Amino acid sequence: MKRAIAHIPSAEMLRLKPVEYWLGRFPDFVRRSATEIVLPAVGTFGPSFESEVHPIPPALRGHELLPDWVRQARDLLGEEGAIWANIIVDGQFLDNSAIWQKNQYDQEFAQVCITHPTVQRILHQMISEILEHGVDGVVLDLTDAYPNSGSDSYAGLSAHCFCAYCMEAMRLKGFRESKDAFIGDDSILRLALRVEDDGTAYVDTPQSWIDHRNADALVSLALARRIVSGESQQLTAEAMRLLAYLRARVQVTAEAVRAVLAPCRDKGMRTAVILGSADCDWSSMVTLEALHTAKSASEYWLPDSPDPQLTAAGAQIVQFLATRSTYGFNRFFETVEDADKRIVLFGIDEFLKNLMSTSKRLMGNKLSAGAAYVVEHLPEFAGFVGIPLGQQDHLDIVEQLTHSVTGVVLPQELLMKFRIVEPSP
Repeated sequence: MKRAIAHIPSAEMLRLKPVEYWLGRFPDFVRRSATEIVLPAVGTFGPSFESEVHPIPPALRGHELLPDWVRQARDLLGEEGAIWANIIVDGQFLDNSAIWQKNQYDQEFAQVCITHPTVQRILHQMISEILEHGVDGVVLDLTDAYPNSGSDSYAGLSAHCFCAYCMEAMRLKGFRESKDAFIGDDSILRLALRVEDDGTAYVDTPQSWIDHRNADALVSLALARRIVSGESQQLTAEAMRLLAYLRARVQVTAEAVRAVLAPCRDKGMRTAVILGSADCDWSSMVTLEALHTAKSASEYWLPDSPDPQLTAAGAQIVQFLATRSTYGFNRFFETVEDADKRIVLFGIDEFLKNLMSTSKRLMGNKLSAGAAYVVEHLPEFAGFVGIPLGQQDHLDIVEQLTHSVTGVVLPQELLMKFRIVEPSP
C-alpha cells in the first residue's frame, strides 16, 4: 500500500489531545493506519521547541512540546515510520518590520519574506534546531506564504512581495517593470484577481501558460470567470506583462524555498513542500513545476493532479486530501491561537463571528476512505496526507477555547452553530 500521512497542523490539537489520540483517529477516516506523521514545529506565533530565535508561545508553556511529540510518535510508529516537522511560512512572531513583506505601495505586512537573506538565515537556525530532535524530515507549508488580497486602504489589491530583495531577484530573472504596474484599479493584477465582498476571486495560472506566454488562454479564462471585463484584444498586452511577472516570480520563490531548506540537504534529510495547487496559487506565488525544476525539495504535497510529465521526470508527489491543502486549517488555528489578542482588539462578539467564519473553512477536509482508495489507483501519487480532525474534535477545540478566554461555557445551541460537515468514512 502507498504512504498514508497524518498531518497535525497546529499545536492546539496536541494541547487538546496527545499524539496517540490523533493517530488513533486517522483510521476512523480512511480505514487504515498512518505510516507517517507531521508534527507542528514552527507555527504562526512561534516554535514548539526551545529555540535561540524565539521563546515558546505562552499557550504552550507547561505543556508537552516537539521533543515529547517526537518520542511519542516514534513509540507508536516504530523506526520504520517517518516523522516530519512542519514549518508554516509566516514568521509574524519575529516582530521586526525590517524583514516584513512589502506590497506594491511600499507598505509593510507582518509576515516574513523568504527571499530576504536574513529570513533565510533565521530559518536555517530553526531548522538546524529542529533536526536535533530526531525527526526524519522537514515540511515547509507555503499555502499562504505571499498573501494577495483586497484592501480598504488601496485602490485595487494589496499584493506581495515587492521588497528590495524580491524586486532585484525578479530583475535578474528578466522582469524589469516597476511597482507602478501593480498599482491601482488598472494594474496588471486585475486579470487574475478580483476583490469580492467575502474575499478575493482569482485565476491560478498553469506553468505551461507562463512558459508559452499564453495570453489568449489567460484572457479567455479571466473573462469567463468575470474576473475582468473588456475587449480581449485590449487585454492581451496586459496579460503578456502579467505572465512575464509570473515567470520571474515563480522562479524567485522556488529558489528561495531551495535556499531555506539547505540545512536539510546538507544533512541528507528529507524535505517536503505543501502547496495549495500545482498551478501558480496567488497565496504561494510558485508552481509545482518551478519547484521541481529548482530542486527545491525532495517531494511535494498538494491536492490536485500534477502534469504527467513531472511525475515521469521523477517528481515525488503526495496528494493532500483537503481543499487548498492546509490553507483553511491554518486560518482557523491562527484565529484560535490568537484569541486573547483578538478579543481585546475587537471584542468577544466579533471574535466569535470570525471564529465561526474560519470554522466553515474546515469543510474543505477531504480525508475519507473513498478518497484514500482512489489514491491507491492513481499512479501520479506516492500516497496521501490528511488531517484527522472531525466535527466533534473541532467542537471540543471551540468549547475549550471559548471557556478559557471568556470563562463562560457556550450554550449548546450556540456551540452547534460551529458545526462542520465531516467527510464520510
